[in-house]
Amino acid sequence: MKLHVQIQRSSGKTDHFEVSYGPEMTVLNILEEIYRHHDATIAYRYSCRTGLCTTCLMMINGKPELSCQKIVETDDEGILTLAPLPKGETIKDLVKEM
Repeated sequence: MKLHVQIQRSSGKTDHFEVSYGPEMTVLNILEEIYRHHDATIAYRYSCRTGLCTTCLMMINGKPELSCQKIVETDDEGILTLAPLPKGETIKDLVKEM
């Protein structure tokens, strides 16, 4: 299946990607797919992959969620939207100052 992903970058622009995905994939899996096959400049953070450290916290479809735990869901238009958290300093793209 194909997934349309929209990512708000720290530069102020929004990038769009079309990626393959399967059932039970997490948002972190999608970010890794984008990094490996589409754009190696995308910045995101993760550590434990178990939801304990919260370093992968970002806005997913308008809600703050952990990308390592969130199973991919799209909005009504079939788009997955990712953005940095609204508060705090953004270091780059989806990475916030901890």
